[in-house]
Amino acid sequence: MKRKGSFYKNYQLFFLFTPGFAVYAGLIILAIILCFYYSFFNWDGIRQTMDFIGFSNYIRALHNKAFLTSLKVTFFYTIFGTVITNILSIALATALNRKSPITVFFRSAFFFPQLISLVAVGFIFKALLSHLGIVNAILDNYGLQKINFIADPVLAPWTILFISVWQTTGFATVLYLAGLQAIPNDLHDSARIDGANSLERFWYITFPWLAPAFTSVTVFLFTGYMKIFDLIYVLTNGGPAGRTESVATLIIKVGFNQYRISYASSIAIYMLIIVAVISMFLTNILRKREEDLIS
Repeated sequence: MKRKGSFYKNYQLFFLFTPGFAVYAGLIILAIILCFYYSFFNWDGIRQTMDFIGFSNYIRALHNKAFLTSLKVTFFYTIFGTVITNILSIALATALNRKSPITVFFRSAFFFPQLISLVAVGFIFKALLSHLGIVNAILDNYGLQKINFIADPVLAPWTILFISVWQTTGFATVLYLAGLQAIPNDLHDSARIDGANSLERFWYITFPWLAPAFTSVTVFLFTGYMKIFDLIYVLTNGGPAGRTESVATLIIKVGFNQYRISYASSIAIYMLIIVAVISMFLTNILRKREEDLIS
């Protein structure tokens, strides 16, 4: 009877697992395999024949200024976005980690941007920050000089970074709040009795206990910023002069605008390798930090 019950339980688990895995395999795994396959050919995505060219697309990408520039831009968003969002999220979570009606309101308010799609966020800020947008209209109304938030080569990357941080901070704050609420109050009480001030309690109690949440948030932010696409596509489409062109927007332009599917596939494989390697490195480093703090 036990073996029969175990068989039905395993069958039920397999039945529940299969649909999700089939979707994942069809949309993710199969796409990666096809992308890797196409990268060894010269194919425009239309012709029925493909010319095998080996690693030529990969070599060409390494000598392509547009790809190298987009890689630098992507790392700009990733490094600054991950660091700034982490700092803001920890500060907000610490400030909101108390029971009162006002903190409940602010928790919802800070999380609200996460519920809006990035495309909608892009159009909202485009209406606000474009040369003819609401912000510049207000500045012009007061006799002040208009600011080219989107069209200026220096300001445009920082504008997109600011919007990305605004959109992702709420989700990271929620994760840090969950980590803060898992910290025993006895630790803070004991430290307070021993004469530790707020900064010392945060550095020696709060921050170490946030290690698991810090790992999750950092890896989540890193992977999210490395594939940033929607905001750039809506706001600047990679301009001005390629100063906001991420690797994701470059792949779309090369693959679907220039009909160079094979070359775009090689760039995508490069990004897959870069993100996978750095993510594993980050995870291992941060997991070791967790173990050191716990032990």
